[in-house]
Amino acid sequence: MFGTRVDDLLVKDKHVVGVKVSDARDNSSHSMNQQLGYDAVVLAVGHSARDTYQMLLSHGVSLVEKDFAVGLRVEHPQELINSIQYSGLANEVQSGRGKVPVADYKVVEYVNTNDIALPSNSAPRNRSCYSFCMCPGGQVVLTSTNPSELCINGMSFSRRSSKWANAALVVTVSSKDFAALDLHGPLAGVEFQRMFERRAAAMGGGNFVVPVQTVTDFLDNKLSGTSVPSSSYRLGVKATNLHELFPSHITSSLQQSLLKFDKELPGFISSSALLHGVETRTSSPVQISRSADTYECTSLRGLYPIGEGAGYAGGIVSAAVDGMYSGFALAKSLGLFHGSIESILGKAQSAGVAKY
Repeated sequence: MFGTRVDDLLVKDKHVVGVKVSDARDNSSHSMNQQLGYDAVVLAVGHSARDTYQMLLSHGVSLVEKDFAVGLRVEHPQELINSIQYSGLANEVQSGRGKVPVADYKVVEYVNTNDIALPSNSAPRNRSCYSFCMCPGGQVVLTSTNPSELCINGMSFSRRSSKWANAALVVTVSSKDFAALDLHGPLAGVEFQRMFERRAAAMGGGNFVVPVQTVTDFLDNKLSGTSVPSSSYRLGVKATNLHELFPSHITSSLQQSLLKFDKELPGFISSSALLHGVETRTSSPVQISRSADTYECTSLRGLYPIGEGAGYAGGIVSAAVDGMYSGFALAKSLGLFHGSIESILGKAQSAGVAKY
């Protein structure tokens, strides 16, 4: 049902019996609701479905906070990335399906930080910083819809023909980071995201303008001049000091990682490279508890939380795989499938986002 919003679950005796839906274009409090009855409900929301998380909590569904990653999106001239990756072959690069494709990259580093108070006998805390959703020949795009909260992502068209390359550079965060900011409970990660999205929106000055800083100035902790490199982001950028965005341990992790990335990709640190804030929605900040065998929610029968928004995937492919296993499990519970899921798909590996 396209253009339809799920507003609530219909629950009877701790069992989902259907959903309450309305026209997604009607945001008024008097919108017409329709009730639809079902034997089971598959919940396959995205990882930004914050209103759905609140609704689930109202029904006593078990949600737990989950580790994820936050950071900035860096953009370079695509020609620079081509040169770094291909050297003398850079001039042979063709957009689309050329013999020498537009260059991309993937980087990951571990940094040692003592950022959060831990018992004296604890080992030093390691964080990983890695590139995420690298978009060759792409552009930086807006993902938030609330002007008071700013969050960005990246994309590439099929020909990868823009003059920019961008990727998120993100640092892992956990419940310890949330607690350090006095954020607790199953939605602590959501509030952690909101905190920095609101700060980024304020730093940009509103109207979805993105705060930016050159990589070289970010490393030197100084404000970039009013004339910064051009950006693919279409709603405008504003030169700021991105050190004012995150807690110092996250900023320090990004700085250390940039220095290490430049050793792998000489030239990565450049005055033509522009950091954009903020990237917070790399994966779901919560996980909806479910059975490892039946894929059914452990606290509400008949509900099958799957994919990225449920906290069991970290991208399109892993979400699709999780959907396949969940679909067979649901079919089996309804008596529509009697074989072994493993005989068709193989044994499922540990669910969740890969940790670098």
